[in-house]
Amino acid sequence: MLPVIGVLAAFLLIVVLRLRNVDFSISILAGALVVGITSTAPVEVFISAVMDTLQDPVTLSLSMAVALISVLGFSLKETNLISGLVEGLRTILPGQALLAMIPALFGLLSMPGGALMSAPFNDPVADRLRLSPEQRTYMNVWFRHLWYWASPISPTPLLAASLAGITLNHFLSAQLPLFIVTVTLGFVVSSRFIRGGTPGALRLKGLKNVTDGLLPIFVTVALSVVGVPVWASLICGIALVFIIGKVPSSRMLGLVYGGIRWDIVASVVSMLFFRSVVLASGSVVALFNSVARLGIPLIVILIVVPLLIGAISGTPTMGIGMAFPLLLPLCGNAGVHVVSVVYTGIICGYLASPMHLCLILTNKYYKSELGRVYRYLVPSVIVLYIVSVAYHLFTNGSSLV
Repeated sequence: MLPVIGVLAAFLLIVVLRLRNVDFSISILAGALVVGITSTAPVEVFISAVMDTLQDPVTLSLSMAVALISVLGFSLKETNLISGLVEGLRTILPGQALLAMIPALFGLLSMPGGALMSAPFNDPVADRLRLSPEQRTYMNVWFRHLWYWASPISPTPLLAASLAGITLNHFLSAQLPLFIVTVTLGFVVSSRFIRGGTPGALRLKGLKNVTDGLLPIFVTVALSVVGVPVWASLICGIALVFIIGKVPSSRMLGLVYGGIRWDIVASVVSMLFFRSVVLASGSVVALFNSVARLGIPLIVILIVVPLLIGAISGTPTMGIGMAFPLLLPLCGNAGVHVVSVVYTGIICGYLASPMHLCLILTNKYYKSELGRVYRYLVPSVIVLYIVSVAYHLFTNGSSLV
């Protein structure tokens, strides 16, 4: 019984610490400490977890990939390639497409504070189309988060696939239909308040800016899709940024070092350690036995718990770090669609959460009323979640539970 109490107490402790703005890595490590101490053999569990984390190739490859993702975004920003790309798109795309593309581009780069960075770029088009603050907020938030379903250079699906032991391409191929659903929902909802909005005059410079800004991103994604390791693909993309942006060699090292988010790297390592502690302790087996005795259907747990975790976690990576080590072992040899039900719940719970930082920042920037933003956002999330769960359950067949 003690291991079950330990797992639940660890989860509660992580939530409480995060609500008090304690660093994510520290919160996860504190949870791991509780799980280990309440196991039947604490010393052996910690030694095993440390060795597994250090020796697992995923630790190094995932840490490198996450670090280089932030370097790519930082380099595109510092070389002004991203701002040139946005300016070029204004000469090509109509208003509704442009309002979707700008936050999507910043979301693809996983740049810290990206919601605040994309919002000002949307202002000129939103002014021309006379959008309300709430409509601007919806567009910026919704289209910024498309890439949870499609991008091989987004830390969130990369982490999910790694923790689940699934190849990234296999994981994303299962999510791709939801990318189409998300885009379609965004355009259907925004068509209620966007009319017209033609692009500006086509200019040669605009086309060059678009090409220069998109090429590093396109090459990175393409290499990842054909099987090149994500970290190697990112190095190629960063090298292209340096070449196109004509970055002097004396500045390259500064861009690399300045772009690395060490806090995110530490979070990745701590989540992998937490997973190892949970598995080594055998706590999940005890938890599963307790759930079975209570008669709660596993499918109910897989649907309800991730939604709650996503809503209170504040970040999808934290939600995945908390939920995957606890829930996936309950499913035995979980296939990609079982993993995806958990993943979908975390993402959808996060999108509509009042603790969602992108939503908070965009809401403050546009001075919108959150209740009115929810008139657009909540129905979109509900439809997305229902379609997502139905799709994964139908595709997986009867083997989910």
